[in-house]
Amino acid sequence: MESIVPVPAVNVAVFNPEGKVLLTRRSPRVRAPGTWVLPGGHVEFGETWESAAYREIEEECGIRLNSIKLMGVYSDPLLTTSETVLKEGYRGQFVVALYWSDDFSGNVSPNDEVDLWGWYGPLELPNALLKSHPVRVSDAFDFNQNPSKVFVR
Repeated sequence: MESIVPVPAVNVAVFNPEGKVLLTRRSPRVRAPGTWVLPGGHVEFGETWESAAYREIEEECGIRLNSIKLMGVYSDPLLTTSETVLKEGYRGQFVVALYWSDDFSGNVSPNDEVDLWGWYGPLELPNALLKSHPVRVSDAFDFNQNPSKVFVR
């Protein structure tokens, strides 16, 4: 049996003035292509969770976050462990800090890790969400209405 290694990662639930969340679809260049996710990625060596969130959103979406707020931490191995071996040679259990923001500048212009993007309300989500993301997206809509909640899942 292959090893399972914890992998620190971040997502950001970015909301526009209409109360819709930004979702991106993974391109064929990355793991789980064709699935929809909250934008984000791995925390790199020497980074904080927060600095990784700012960097990932700018890299993947082309927008600059002006402020973020931590809304939850997600580590449920049933949802966050990769089904296949990663290129590093192990299965990853992603331990994800999820941030929230409605304070950004610029226009969405994704990089080559994203092949589609859009703003979605809670009743119009794409069908092909990555298995760990439905709970995060639902929590993000709850948090958008009640920013005093903190989620640990």
